[in-house]
Amino acid sequence: MDVLRQSATGADDRAADARADDPETFRLAVLRQVQELTADNQRLLQSVVRSEKRFRTLAKSVWHVQEEERRRLARDLHDGIGQTLTALANQLQRIYDDARGAGNLGLEHRLADALDITRGALHDTRELSRLLRPTLLDDLGLDAALAWLARTLSERAGLHISFHSELDEQRLHPDVETLLFRITQEALTNVIRHSDGRSARVLIKHTPMLLILRVEDDGHGFDTAQVAHAERNASSSGLRGMRDRAELFGGRVEIRSAPGQGTVVQLTLTLDGPDTDATTTL
Repeated sequence: MDVLRQSATGADDRAADARADDPETFRLAVLRQVQELTADNQRLLQSVVRSEKRFRTLAKSVWHVQEEERRRLARDLHDGIGQTLTALANQLQRIYDDARGAGNLGLEHRLADALDITRGALHDTRELSRLLRPTLLDDLGLDAALAWLARTLSERAGLHISFHSELDEQRLHPDVETLLFRITQEALTNVIRHSDGRSARVLIKHTPMLLILRVEDDGHGFDTAQVAHAERNASSSGLRGMRDRAELFGGRVEIRSAPGQGTVVQLTLTLDGPDTDATTTL
């Protein structure tokens, strides 16, 4: 801004001097002033664009590090704690069989309880590992991973979650698949925690140029103006996080809701370039 002020001051001085001479000189001085200001504005715009690109590159790098850490933790849970709990469950099963064969009912019952606890811990560990980074997403793609997510969350929360996709198991870029999985995961988690609904639906619409993810529920809804205010005050990190992740890839997250009318979370992502803006309706 100091550069602009100095340039404008110098140009004003030249224009004032020119007015004392003749109109043509004054006109040329004004033209030079406009050209200098235009050049300064263009340089500032280019600087802003370069800064935004650097910021987006840095943010993507942080996002990749987070996903890699999730992958590592998921692998450690599965191969470390998961394998240990599996071995413990097998050992308890053998002891339980021995106690049952010896007719020791008291020990048998205690071992049965210990087996139930161990198997429950093993189930929770495996589920946590998959939620951190489902191997289905890497091995079979987005459709398989989202179908598993809908089924798992439905069984856990007692909420009917349907899933429909136009991808027909087509693979996308790994970053795009991860983005859609994370936004769906966050949206469904919000449905379970806050909506008090009975059902939810996950839809994916796909065209050669456009990808749309839509998560909707029949819950009690909310006032979007209040949520927008909470986002600005950084007290609604989940919704803000969805928007931020989408913007890294040139996408946009829209949230439509009203009290008593459920909620729709929609991600719109163009596939021909990160900076193209396009929308469609499901």
